[in-house]
Amino acid sequence: MSSLAEAPIQDPGFDSEEAHKRKQYMVDLFVVQAKNYDFHDDVFGLYAHRFWMRTVLKIIGKFMKGRTSTKMLDLACGTGFVTFNTARNFENIDIDSFDISPDMLAVAKERYEKYFKGRSIKFWQGDAEVPFGENKYDLITTSFAYRNFANKGLATENVFRALKPGGLFIIQDLTKPEHHPMRGLYIFYMKYVLPLFTSILGTEKSAARWLYKSAMMMPTNGQIAKLMESKGFEKCQYKSLSLGIACVIWGFKPEKSE
Repeated sequence: MSSLAEAPIQDPGFDSEEAHKRKQYMVDLFVVQAKNYDFHDDVFGLYAHRFWMRTVLKIIGKFMKGRTSTKMLDLACGTGFVTFNTARNFENIDIDSFDISPDMLAVAKERYEKYFKGRSIKFWQGDAEVPFGENKYDLITTSFAYRNFANKGLATENVFRALKPGGLFIIQDLTKPEHHPMRGLYIFYMKYVLPLFTSILGTEKSAARWLYKSAMMMPTNGQIAKLMESKGFEKCQYKSLSLGIACVIWGFKPEKSE
């Protein structure tokens, strides 16, 4: 493992200028983009995220064995991609979902009313860096959002606090391949091809730049696993997807706190 993988992740601080700017950008980014977000995701990613979701569902399925009911939080839920995929595959999971973007939430709520009304799913606007419960959830997921958190340590602490003993935290996100030649191809696509797609589709102009920048800034799988362990998680594992383009990282809150 490289020395970079050993380096700890540093938070700039909840009240830092970087954190405030990052959150405001996340809100502003989706004012126009939210309604077409899922379609654009399919085009940009060539449907890959739909295949990656299968890995998350397998981890959830293993966790659900022997459980009659589960309380889940989809953290930074966006338009509800993970929320609704989970609801579609597991009838005995009640889901809370929040996001910092009111426009993304509006799309999620509309989808809920159209396709999932009657299921126990609740949405609200919230911030991953502000505490959202204590010993409340069996399962917490965050998908394609962790790289956007300025204070990853703080968000991870809040997840740990909100999970019940034995609870599971799953992170799914884009990352960057660590090895050539895939790394070079990936960077070429993100820097030069993706902006062409965004221009053709009319995506918010800075979206492609941010996608590239945030993926490049994403800590390695090993760094994130170490961060989770430093916040109290155990049995942390990770898996690279599509030759390192994306990742799934997961860990458990101990059954008993020391």
